[in-house]
Amino acid sequence: MSNLFSANICKDSAEYQRQLFEQYRMYVELADRVSQRRSTINSFFITANAALLTVASWFKDDFGNYMYLISAIGIAISLFWFFSVRSYRQLNSGKFKVIQEIESQLPLNLFAYEWDILGSGKSFGEYWPLSHIEQKVPIVFGLLYVALSIFKLFCF
Repeated sequence: MSNLFSANICKDSAEYQRQLFEQYRMYVELADRVSQRRSTINSFFITANAALLTVASWFKDDFGNYMYLISAIGIAISLFWFFSVRSYRQLNSGKFKVIQEIESQLPLNLFAYEWDILGSGKSFGEYWPLSHIEQKVPIVFGLLYVALSIFKLFCF
């Protein structure tokens, strides 16, 4: 694993401290942008599922003939959504580890301290990370499409 901090730089200089803080500030903004992109991708997949279910309702009189196709598309959308949320979660986790490492060289460890206060996301009573919920929503939609296929199989 590579080191975050360069070994051959004088860490006591004012210029080093200024650059460290500037890089930290930019990196925190980058982490926030990743979270915004994650929110945008969630909106996209919710819209895609709503559109697919709307199309399915157009074929309600001929429901049986299109249900397997609609379900297959819905399951694929749900899988892409699930893995997108998972990927963004992993990316943000890595970014926050870097942020906490940078904070170890700054006067305050704000993110690390906040994460400790929130029980590191392990206690539902203190804080339950949104990503835990985000990963379950695509599963619910995927199960809905599976249920529609089973319904079609036994009821039509």
